Amino acid sequence: MIGGCEVKITPRKPTDQGGILSMPLVKNVPRPTDTTWKKTTCPKCGKACWDRPLPEEYQESMFDGKLCTLCALQMGVSKGGGSS
Repeated sequence: MIGGCEVKITPRKPTDQGGILSMPLVKNVPRPTDTTWKKTTCPKCGKACWDRPLPEEYQESMFDGKLCTLCALQMGVSKGGGSS
């Protein structure tokens, strides 16, 4: 229970739509072990981050966009999706 509410967390399904893909910040993961990660910049704040390939069953069109992890978290908080 969280704050008196029961919460069930389930993995994203290929049929789900929306949401922001978060890209790890380079300052948090300076040398990823996965060679498929490509260095890019966040379209909102311009910080260096890693773009990662999606699993085969997902397409970028299923999401609302990509942001660095920090911007994605801040967006979630501003929409009421988190607590301060």
